[in-house]
Amino acid sequence: MQKLRKALFSRPLVWYLTMAMMLISSVPRNADAALVPSQMAADGARRADIIKVQAALESKVVSQRLADLGLNTEEVKAKVASFSNEDLHTLASNVDQLNGGGDALGFIISLLIIVLLVVVILQVIGHKIIIKK
Repeated sequence: MQKLRKALFSRPLVWYLTMAMMLISSVPRNADAALVPSQMAADGARRADIIKVQAALESKVVSQRLADLGLNTEEVKAKVASFSNEDLHTLASNVDQLNGGGDALGFIISLLIIVLLVVVILQVIGHKIIIKK
């Protein structure tokens, strides 16, 4: 058993494993393989993004705000057409987050959850809730 232990932990083997691990760890990990989209797929995605952004620009609230800023629809369409693919995709993905009037239902549900949480905490602490008219 001693011979096996000495053979496994001998200096040349330890140095060899140390060097091998250093060599393996020096290889960069960002060399991932991926499919590169074809030009046709990129053009189709760009068209879809432009349609999505133009639909958002045609809404009453956005068009009124742009008019207040002194921009007409032709200037805005020309500017959107000059965006890079990345900028256009970022804008199109953020268009879904626009809410014209806000989300009142979400606010009401959050308020009810907070009130319920306060009532539960007060019950656990031992306080009694008395509502008098």
